[in-house]
Amino acid sequence: MPVSRFKVQAEMEIEMRQEEMKLEDLKQNFPEMPSELRMLVERKVQEQIRIVPTKRRRRHMTRKTIAAAIAAVMLLGTTAFAGIAYKMHSEPVGKYAAEIKIEEMNQVGTEENSSATGQPQEGIDIENVRMEVSYLPEGMVETEDGKYSYANALYKGGVSITFYKMDTGDAQFDMLTTNVRETEEIKVGGYDGIYCELYGGDGGDISFNQRIYVAYTDVHYVMEMYAASDVTKEDALKIAEGVHLQPVSDGNTQDIVHAYNWSEYVKPRNEETVEWNPLVTVPKSAMKNTHAVGEAFTAANVESQEDDWLGLGSVEIKVTDVQVSDKINLLDLSVMDADDRAELQKEVNQAGELLPAKINYMKYGNGIDTLDEVADSREVPQKLVYVTVEYTNIGTEKLDEILFYGSLMKIVEENGQMKMYTGAASDGSAAWDDAVYAGSASNREMWYYDVHGGERGNNYITDLKAGETATVHMAWLVPEEELGYLYLNLDTFGGSYEFSESSLDLGYVDIRQ
Repeated sequence: MPVSRFKVQAEMEIEMRQEEMKLEDLKQNFPEMPSELRMLVERKVQEQIRIVPTKRRRRHMTRKTIAAAIAAVMLLGTTAFAGIAYKMHSEPVGKYAAEIKIEEMNQVGTEENSSATGQPQEGIDIENVRMEVSYLPEGMVETEDGKYSYANALYKGGVSITFYKMDTGDAQFDMLTTNVRETEEIKVGGYDGIYCELYGGDGGDISFNQRIYVAYTDVHYVMEMYAASDVTKEDALKIAEGVHLQPVSDGNTQDIVHAYNWSEYVKPRNEETVEWNPLVTVPKSAMKNTHAVGEAFTAANVESQEDDWLGLGSVEIKVTDVQVSDKINLLDLSVMDADDRAELQKEVNQAGELLPAKINYMKYGNGIDTLDEVADSREVPQKLVYVTVEYTNIGTEKLDEILFYGSLMKIVEENGQMKMYTGAASDGSAAWDDAVYAGSASNREMWYYDVHGGERGNNYITDLKAGETATVHMAWLVPEEELGYLYLNLDTFGGSYEFSESSLDLGYVDIRQ
């Protein structure tokens, strides 16, 4: 899957759980989150873009804040709590949510709750721990620290494991999980746990529709495991059963669990939050750096680069060609993995011609009293947009591991303002919040590219000698009615739903048809 330094601004809970845990990875190896979670993030962004009568406040955590929190986890001491028994359980909230809690029991181990103050005892350190996983289903492999997926569906499903270090008291854990179909209190390796099955995953697509929470109160950690729909409940529970935490008392921090300090995680809940407003409208003059097809440009003078994250300072970029087709015969299917080829085949008929795209008009629920529902739908013709991009090393030194990325911006001009296009209206009269495309038309980030390099064999140019040019082809499926709104964003942050300073400085490429 393509990698993007995808600067999503969404609710802290989503971003906190999905960002890379290692500081060096935040800078150099930011992986794409699984598709179901990515779609959830994009939905949150689109909710902000569209004018909706009732809006919830959003929390925003920058990468610098995340990095600081991770550093705090790694460097700061914490306190523990001795001589008290705790029990994890769930309580229903509304029709479709569950509150996962840990409550303090009295010290003789009865079911009577005592006053759960959650106040830490002084002078007892919470040790760092290492995680051992003794069971993985056949065909499942480790892809990153705490992340496992099946070898034939890398980075698309499997399980992802997160830990919280309970530095404010074990009984402080209180997690609201929404869109819950059912919950079950379980025992995992002798520890209390909760299994949650969420709505989703019924349509055949991989969806992270399972959660498992386990309270390791002997070491004062809580595990939250995301399990996808390609993992059976039985296997998910076996994986959880095989998770063991070993205290590390020798001061060696190599391979320790990089957990979130619970105090940092809940801090925004206790502080006044500031509403985040994505930049979805700019004056026409803000797009003065827009480039035409055939025009070369560089990122060398982009002042908004942070730590050279654009990574293209000595690379000249040029979009040399844009083709629009009713078929997929422009694509080299050999560069796609089997799953992506299978998904693409769902978009075409036996003659290789593209089938219509389906637009679902969603009425979003809050996951507590209401669920998401399709209020209306319609089908529209779609086209393949196939773009050729040249990357030329204009420096004097050989370059290695050059990240490239392309994402589509859909922009309309209204009264001298440039605005993000949010979709055509429904033909029906039902109230709806967002127009969501089913299938590949939902992807604004490049789902097809024919140059692969880097450690994972994804969207990197392995090396580029001085004066050398690499040619990359990218592709998207786009509803025909939206071809007149397309701009290509080659900023490696990869944003698609809002304007950003770095992408405006670099300049979009006008590929409107």
